[in-house]
Amino acid sequence: MVAYLNAGADKEYVGVSDVVERSNVSLHNISRNNNFFKSWNFLEESEKEPGKYILNREAAEFAYAYRIDPGGERTREILRRFLSRDDVLVKFVERIEREGLDREAVLIELPRVYGDLRADKVGLNAFLDMLVYAFELEALSTSAEKTPRRTERPSRIMKAAIGSPEVKVPSASFNITLNITPDISPQKLKEYIRAILEALKTAEEEAE
Repeated sequence: MVAYLNAGADKEYVGVSDVVERSNVSLHNISRNNNFFKSWNFLEESEKEPGKYILNREAAEFAYAYRIDPGGERTREILRRFLSRDDVLVKFVERIEREGLDREAVLIELPRVYGDLRADKVGLNAFLDMLVYAFELEALSTSAEKTPRRTERPSRIMKAAIGSPEVKVPSASFNITLNITPDISPQKLKEYIRAILEALKTAEEEAE
């Protein structure tokens, strides 16, 4: 709107090309935003010269104030008063605050609110920025810093799998000497020999 004001649209109908020359906004974006401005009666298109527009009184008043004091409360109040004429919009702003809607959710809902389901994202973002400015919805501002979420990582106890070490017992040749006394019976001798053989077999199996 300030671009239109700079082009003299507060006093007479001006073309989009005139607005481009007085601003750093592209012709493409100005043309796309015009549908939004017209739908909210910020702009009025000339019947005699289609493609030329003039700011209505309230829009011009806001543009004047914004050009002088963009961050002033009085400037916000002018725009807020104009937008608050629409009861549906006021209720929508109350819903945003009540339900804590984020920017993406609001962009999806906006076309239904102001009745243009064909609205493109440029116009929607422009209108949402105006709502943020007028009603001080700073949580929806594109420049608002998002609070990083604290992610608590669960502590993991890493258990190392401890395997039984493999002990290679090298094979070796050895002799076993048995001292046999007269009091050892043949049966007892067999048991000794059997125990020795079982011990050797067990040691061999563990070594494999």
